[in-house]
Amino acid sequence: MTTYNEIAGRRVNFLSSDPTYVDTNSNGQVWYNSSTATLKSWLPTGAWSSGGNLNTGTNQIAGAGTQTAALAFGGIPPATGTNRTELYNGIAWTSNPTGLNTARFQLGGFGTQTAAVAVGGGTPGETNATEKFNGTSWTSNPTGLNTTRRKMGASGIQTSGLAYGGFNGANSVSSSESFSGTTWTNTPSLNTARNGLTGAGVSNTSALAFGGAIDPGAYPGATESYNGSAWTTVNSMNTGREAMGAAGTQTAALAFGGIPPSPATGATEVWNGTSWTTSPTTLATARHSLGGAGTQTAAVGFGGSGNSTATEEWNFGVYSYSAAAWASGGNLNTARGYGRGAGTQTAALAIGGYPITGGTPYVTATEYYNGSAWTTVPATMNTARFGVGSAGTQTAAIAAAGVNPTGVDAASESYNGSTWTSTSSVNTARGDLWGSGTQTAALIFGGYVGPGPTSTATESWSGSSWTSVNSLNSARRGLAGGGTQTATIAFGGGPMPSGVGASTESWNGTSWTAVNSLTTARAQIGGAGTQSLAIAFGGSLYPSTPAVANVESWNGTSWTNLPSMTTARYGFGASGNRNSTLAFGGATGNTYDATVATEMWTGEIATAGSKTLTTS
Repeated sequence: MTTYNEIAGRRVNFLSSDPTYVDTNSNGQVWYNSSTATLKSWLPTGAWSSGGNLNTGTNQIAGAGTQTAALAFGGIPPATGTNRTELYNGIAWTSNPTGLNTARFQLGGFGTQTAAVAVGGGTPGETNATEKFNGTSWTSNPTGLNTTRRKMGASGIQTSGLAYGGFNGANSVSSSESFSGTTWTNTPSLNTARNGLTGAGVSNTSALAFGGAIDPGAYPGATESYNGSAWTTVNSMNTGREAMGAAGTQTAALAFGGIPPSPATGATEVWNGTSWTTSPTTLATARHSLGGAGTQTAAVGFGGSGNSTATEEWNFGVYSYSAAAWASGGNLNTARGYGRGAGTQTAALAIGGYPITGGTPYVTATEYYNGSAWTTVPATMNTARFGVGSAGTQTAAIAAAGVNPTGVDAASESYNGSTWTSTSSVNTARGDLWGSGTQTAALIFGGYVGPGPTSTATESWSGSSWTSVNSLNSARRGLAGGGTQTATIAFGGGPMPSGVGASTESWNGTSWTAVNSLTTARAQIGGAGTQSLAIAFGGSLYPSTPAVANVESWNGTSWTNLPSMTTARYGFGASGNRNSTLAFGGATGNTYDATVATEMWTGEIATAGSKTLTTS
């Protein structure tokens, strides 16, 4: 009998616990877990997981790009077609300000998120219109398809694409055309005329066409491969269907969803260059007429029948993925707006605040959060105030400046886990500022000096005194940030009440530098993280909108949208980091009436899962 060592070139390890998955080199590793008496292995499998929903539910949609940089465009509603365009960053969709020039449905799409092509479709009559996307806007191509059609297959890149099959308004067609980036040229036709097919490929000389309907409604699952000169019939799909989502290449493709059976299927099949294999995992939301993008091992499907907003991500490997999302946490014991925070998502400190209009206006109560519930601790602040600059951890924090019952304050206090102790004051009394760093090495910035002027002042804390350092470039209040004393990011805020801003500045320990702005300008915003990995959430578009739920992620260079908060709010406390964040308190309406609500943000989590081997 052949041994595992002879087959795989490695031995079965005898271990007391499961090993750590390192990378794809670990795939196929087999071990015996003596604690559970099981034989186990890292066996890659394919699985679907939830992604961020489209902003607008769309059927008969087209797609392009990758799993983490996808583009969705066209579709219905309305019945005459839409020009809607959305961009996906692997977590959330963002509506593009401008859409297609020709609104349409059942169109073809290919390329990348920043260099895509939209071709053909229904308006409701068939069109040959071709448009190119540059990452910002669509431009109509001077020449269109030679064969006007919809429900076609399309694949490739913006400068080397193919369109094949489809419906011309009367019949299914077999014609195929090659796109050079400027013009369409007829190529040899498909062997099987059909509509509602889809495809995969990377150029106009390498493509795979599969599925579709043959008049008057047969679904043979026909598959054809194109080499630049001819289409060749290869092995058919296991489940014949039309209106599928697709991803991949000529030799490594993925097909998912479609119809029949009615009303839709979630079936997923994998193409290895020779034959199709049905995956045991199906889409969580069965649907047809959906969009697709990505590769055979990392794909995304979105929209589809029923005007679905659902997005699902396909990954082949040992990892399972949980979607990034906001979830409700335990309520504060004391409602507070304009409070501040310190610590992490599961070990947070709530500091100061302003509770209820017309009631006791300033909070001294301090609360601890343990990941599920808040507890009021005996220690109270020496100076009641809101809108302080804060930094540190749950048991070692600093709170500086803020607004007291008579105006802006210069007081500073240090917390050691049991008591607040007054320290030397800040140099510039102000409120509605932000802070970063630790109890002994902090930075505070921005705010207003009251009752109106906003401030650029920045001060550094040594653990014993505050020192004025180089100022922000933009004076503002209601801003947020994250980082350390020598490496911080500051964003949002504004010269309220005259307006809000989107400006972002980076601090290097010496000076502030303006960097790329937030996507959505706002003030009274929350934030957490570091100079290179931060999150901005909530806020106010004052005076137009009392509260917003917008969330953005900072990667050190630019901001991208994330799923929104459950409760739109402004003027709240925050703690944590970009992937594990806490938001608490704040105000939700036109008044300053505060909330006790807490929300927790958890980014996408990848978990390696082993398989138990059994005999059969």
